[in-house]
Amino acid sequence: MAKSSMNPIRRILLPAALAAALAACDNNTPLMEKVLDDDREAVVSLLDQGADINERNNYGWTALIHAARMGNTELVTLLLDRGADIDVRDDSGWTPLMRAAMKGHLETVQALLARGASVNAQEDGGWTALHWAAARGYKDVAAALLRHHADYNIKTKDNWTPLQLALKEDHQDVASVLQAAGAKL
Repeated sequence: MAKSSMNPIRRILLPAALAAALAACDNNTPLMEKVLDDDREAVVSLLDQGADINERNNYGWTALIHAARMGNTELVTLLLDRGADIDVRDDSGWTPLMRAAMKGHLETVQALLARGASVNAQEDGGWTALHWAAARGYKDVAAALLRHHADYNIKTKDNWTPLQLALKEDHQDVASVLQAAGAKL
């Protein structure tokens, strides 16, 4: 059917229906959807009604992992205050701290560290939050992780240290932070 002959209402509704269908593929819970919408009031309401704060979608993600990946420190703090598992792992072994570090969300990383997130947790490939910060060039995130005793010598399953990744990706500022902390080639 040519686009010009498509019913105007259908043209409006089709993208919304497609977005809803794609969201359903992940099997996100209503709580996760409200986190993704940055709707604090609805998140609180769902939690007050008994929503399972640690329920997982098809990829093992929880509401906290979504909030951390988005860098939504306010929702991260709320979810932790309400009992979310700070070191929950998705199906690939990623923690909320890793998701926040990989995206460069310094404030969220700091909030998770202040609440006791495991700084040296490794995902299935052996990467830590520090590996992600180094590889992506997030100097301030790397520095925050190092202040919380991130191990700069941990190697991935492919034998990469955070310093090697920073140098490989030409993030000299991150490499300098790692070297100042004691990392060596």
